[in-house]
Amino acid sequence: MRWLFLTLALLLPGAARAADPAWPTRPLVMVVAYPPGAITDTVGRRVAERLGAALGQNVVIENRGGAGGNIAAAHVARQRGDDHTLLFTSYGNLIIAAAADLRLEFHPFRDLAPVAMVGPMSVLLLVRPGLPVQDLRGFIAHARANPGRVNFASVGIGSSYHLLIEQMQAYGRLSFTHVPYRGGAAAMTDLLGGRVDATLATVLFARPYMADNRVRAIAIGNAERSPVLPEIPTVAEAIPGAALTDGLAVMAPPTLPTAITARLNTALNGIISEPVMRDWLTKEGVTPRPGPPEALTAEMQGAADGLRHLLAEAKIRLE
Repeated sequence: MRWLFLTLALLLPGAARAADPAWPTRPLVMVVAYPPGAITDTVGRRVAERLGAALGQNVVIENRGGAGGNIAAAHVARQRGDDHTLLFTSYGNLIIAAAADLRLEFHPFRDLAPVAMVGPMSVLLLVRPGLPVQDLRGFIAHARANPGRVNFASVGIGSSYHLLIEQMQAYGRLSFTHVPYRGGAAAMTDLLGGRVDATLATVLFARPYMADNRVRAIAIGNAERSPVLPEIPTVAEAIPGAALTDGLAVMAPPTLPTAITARLNTALNGIISEPVMRDWLTKEGVTPRPGPPEALTAEMQGAADGLRHLLAEAKIRLE
């Protein structure tokens, strides 16, 4: 019987690596799905620093922005057999890609392995100060009076931000000109310059611009109000059904050995549960949610199932 186990160990290199106490044997690469300055990058760098300390190896950040996070996701999905490469992303774009059956070179559920959720994040609807609106209902009225003339920026086609724009149009009987960017920084630059009228951004990214009144926050894009900005209404309060589901998570190539996934999950859960990290994330609009990889899988698949029905019902196409 012993020879059978030895033979299996030789034939299954993934299993051998999973049992290797020396892992990691070199620095890890954490591919971040958005450019520097985005919340995904800001949080990803903090998590990477703490993860490196927990594992005794450096974790190097590699930014691969574009296509609503799907460029980075496709890259990591191709790294089969590499147990030193991770993806730090917002999982909303993966849910959308699966639900809308986007023509990508990878499948969000088959070609990526969930490692750990960091947590859901609040997203703000921002408008430029020069736009003649004071609140969400004023924005909706302005858009209806100017069909197709309100330029609404997102972080890319197929992103959760893009989906919310499409939901607002479908459910609110509105017509925007969608302007996709490679990331939030470029969209914010054009909002500040008056080249676009509205965009969506996380609390962490938007707060400095809100502080000196360079932008105006008029709504929360999530289904529920933000615990850090409870006075701001949700888009769904004025346009029922229009809400995004998004958050931050760590993924890996589908070949990552189970034991390594478990070790990473334990380390990441510990990091986001640290009081200082937990308080910082909460303040910046991210709700820490430690849990096993299976919880992230269930949440993403459940959200994709519901979204698939919504897209068909509202005849929304994300191409």
